Amino acid sequence: METSPLIQNKSENSQLSFHPLLKGVSHVLSVIFHPLFIPLYGTWLVIYTHSFLFAGFYGKKLFSVYASVFANMILLTGVTVFLLKQVHFIQSIRMQTQKDRVIPYIATMTFYFWAFLVFKHQTAIPSLLTAFVLGSFLAVVIAFISNLVWKISMHALGMGGLVGLMFCFFSDPYYDITMLLIIIILLSGMVCTSRLILGEHSLREIYLGFIFGVIAQLLAFWIIV
Repeated sequence: METSPLIQNKSENSQLSFHPLLKGVSHVLSVIFHPLFIPLYGTWLVIYTHSFLFAGFYGKKLFSVYASVFANMILLTGVTVFLLKQVHFIQSIRMQTQKDRVIPYIATMTFYFWAFLVFKHQTAIPSLLTAFVLGSFLAVVIAFISNLVWKISMHALGMGGLVGLMFCFFSDPYYDITMLLIIIILLSGMVCTSRLILGEHSLREIYLGFIFGVIAQLLAFWIIV
């Protein structure tokens, strides 16, 4: 029986031997840029690149924006995955199989959509931030649908989302974000490569995840902004 190119690619990838230091760096990058934390990084990027839109946000008010993102999009998602592991609904919190990802995806979609509604109904929140949250929700929806057929890299999906976010800002006349975009693209390459080094994904899973992440943000900004 002939092995499919996708399975063969992943099998060969996992059999490659890499220097322990390289694997260690890959683990660190995978943790720092874990998809769970991407909403917080994206929120910071929106505020940093468009600080004039958040001129009235300072002290507790600015903290409340970050706190809302952290609570609704990171804490609830993380706790849900932990509890699912404790009651044996999933085999591992790393969610390496398509089956393990189904319930976490549904839960994440719920939390992200709630976060979107919260920001949408707060008129003081700039539409750019609301669009980013919607893009994050759409990315998970795409990942959930894709998961019915094949697994994609959530790390690549998250990094693709950040790159897509910067593409949306690229035409902004107020700021030159070229260097920031280059840095994020380089970081994306490093994170995606780290997933390959660790043997967690095939090239196809990486590419699809990244492309879906970019598309989700572009679609969200087209809808909101």
